[in-house]
Amino acid sequence: MANKVDKRTHKILSVKKSKMTTKSLKSERAQLINISRTSDSSKDLVKDEQASDDDLKKDDDSEESDDESTDPFHKHFSHPHQSAIKRMISQVQAKGWTTEKVRPLVNGEAAKFSINTMTPGDSKLVDRIIVKDLLLESLNVKGRLLEPFKKANKGFVSDGKVLSSIQEIITPIIFANQDVLFAPRTTKSAQQIQVLYTLHLLNHIFKTRDTVLKDNSKLAKLPDTADTIELRDQGFTRPKVLVILPTRESCYQLVETILKLTAPSQPENYKRFQSEYHTDAKVSETKPEDFRKLFSGNNDDNFRIGIKFTRKTVKMFSEFYNSDIIIASSLGLRLAIGDKTDKKRDFDFLSSIEVLIIDQTTAIAMQNWEHIHHIFSHLNLIPQDSHGCDFSRIRNWYLDGEAKYLRQTLVFTEFITPEINALFTHHMNNIGGKAKFLPSYSGVLADIGTPINHTFMKFYSSSPQEDPDKRFKYFTTKALPSLMRQSSASSAGTLIFIPSYVDFIRLRNYFEQEHQIGRKLGSSGFEFSAVNEYTSTSDLTRSRQLFKEGKHKVILYTERLHHFRRYEIRGAETVFMYGLPDNPKFYVEIARFLLRSVSDGVAEKESISVRALFSKWDAFKLERIVGSAKVAKMCAGVGEVFEFS
Repeated sequence: MANKVDKRTHKILSVKKSKMTTKSLKSERAQLINISRTSDSSKDLVKDEQASDDDLKKDDDSEESDDESTDPFHKHFSHPHQSAIKRMISQVQAKGWTTEKVRPLVNGEAAKFSINTMTPGDSKLVDRIIVKDLLLESLNVKGRLLEPFKKANKGFVSDGKVLSSIQEIITPIIFANQDVLFAPRTTKSAQQIQVLYTLHLLNHIFKTRDTVLKDNSKLAKLPDTADTIELRDQGFTRPKVLVILPTRESCYQLVETILKLTAPSQPENYKRFQSEYHTDAKVSETKPEDFRKLFSGNNDDNFRIGIKFTRKTVKMFSEFYNSDIIIASSLGLRLAIGDKTDKKRDFDFLSSIEVLIIDQTTAIAMQNWEHIHHIFSHLNLIPQDSHGCDFSRIRNWYLDGEAKYLRQTLVFTEFITPEINALFTHHMNNIGGKAKFLPSYSGVLADIGTPINHTFMKFYSSSPQEDPDKRFKYFTTKALPSLMRQSSASSAGTLIFIPSYVDFIRLRNYFEQEHQIGRKLGSSGFEFSAVNEYTSTSDLTRSRQLFKEGKHKVILYTERLHHFRRYEIRGAETVFMYGLPDNPKFYVEIARFLLRSVSDGVAEKESISVRALFSKWDAFKLERIVGSAKVAKMCAGVGEVFEFS
């Protein structure tokens, strides 16, 4: 066995000092026992717990005799069959997924979402999803977590239930260690989801820790003359859970939930954590609810923190390699990982992540999605250094570089974008299977409150790559001339909403060029303002005022600016969507700018309208705005113009 570990370790890690030499069986046995007692990860756990065999017996979980044959944790992570792993990985690599679709019941009625399940090979998830009278005890949750969870979850349930209706549906999938892309997340369900995945991540950490401690105890009792036993219970490094969140305040809320479920007597560094991650700052009540939820408190988006668990306490600000959980923003983790240009880089702490959770994904997407790509490209790689790990205890699928196929990824989002969908397709490759929750939409046109003319203009592009050029050509040749004639004849102006910053720059340059040409010809040309998320506050105020007063007939306005500021732009008679917003709430909020113009006496109700460009590649966005029943006809039909009122 020592030779086998020897060769694989040397081949994969190329860490010469970590190789075990071939000795007699007795010496080999003694060496393994000694390494197990002194390796960094096992030694740290023993030091943290100060746990002898008697301590383990006194631990409130020690009396639990987990049935490893039925426990999803042990089946997926501890004792997966090696040949089965190889077979399922080959199915994943060949895109050999078995796909099923089910619409579950919520409170006795068909849910407003469907679940697409995918499993490698012929296995099925549907039977595991439809669970009646779900009991937490049946999920092999650690006993110490059950009562604190029930207490924390009490406000979300009724009629003596333990789980809410939405929790009952997603719990079996999450605790079966399968990947989940959950798109029906709302501000109302956010806390229910968070307390559930907090229970799951704590259950995972505690089962990992208890397994290592019990194996340490077995090895400590093993006499030199006994037969060698093989105990594979570890990864390369200690951190097992990574949670990515958008702001420090969201991190604070998660840690508060962790403390509720663990109830430590004296959490270490808590006052420092509270001062650095939480404030009582509130957002104006005039802002939408989702904006207040996201930006209240400490909304700094650059942070990362390690959290370490012992049997009696929780320590914040622990070094990553001594941590069980890493919580970070995408920017904070990107900076920790570094780039290829950095002289010293260290991302080995991501090598053994077994549970990855991304919450409030749409907010993270508005920050910089490239950071997420960067993080995923550094997950579950073979480490560059041994970090004191005990190779005889490392699970085989880690040594074989297969960890990314056993990692569980949970993504919670308000809606699905092409980028989030690509994450599900390319990076969520769990051999245990994966499930995508797809909402059905009724549309948001009625949410505006007052009937407005809506015109959707379709242009054709053969691929997403040529879409920007086709969009620009259609806009400048067909849409813009009529917009300018209308703006010239009206006292009010036109707001052009632009989702992409690249498209914003392109249009701004085009308008500037036309303005200069007009001035050379002796006319005023295109008098316009252009504001985006990088525009200074003073310039924003000036541009909004010029547009409101009618001195500038056109204003260019980006989606990210609206996301981060939620301004109300006054003075518009027409809203032109150069591209549809990802967030359907933005469509409603921007359309309401026109109603403000009517109330201000700037425009007549009969003259206000919303116009929007779209192609078949905007199907996700379009569905959320016009409704699931209409989107197929609009994207696949032969018509170019679709009108609603």
